[in-house]
Amino acid sequence: MARLRLDKRFRLISLSIQDHSVEAVTLRGRDLRLMRLSDAIAETGGDGGSQVHRSHWVALDQGRAERREGTRGLLTLSDGHEIPVSRTYAAAAKAAGLF
Repeated sequence: MARLRLDKRFRLISLSIQDHSVEAVTLRGRDLRLMRLSDAIAETGGDGGSQVHRSHWVALDQGRAERREGTRGLLTLSDGHEIPVSRTYAAAAKAAGLF
């Protein structure tokens, strides 16, 4: 959170890779920071969320619904945004209570 613009600092919804940057989505909007996703996840403290895809991390209290589109899993977040859930991370996301 300390890396985000002051007007964007609030409860975190998700972190996603955008090119070589991490897009942090909060209840106050979006902000891009040049860093690795693994570093951004480490800075969250690790207890408040789960990685659901190699390019996406979601706060545990922000998942609203999970659905399948063919073989793809999609997680709908509190802001209406959908994030893919890969087979690699699906069991851990389910165990964490995201869906």
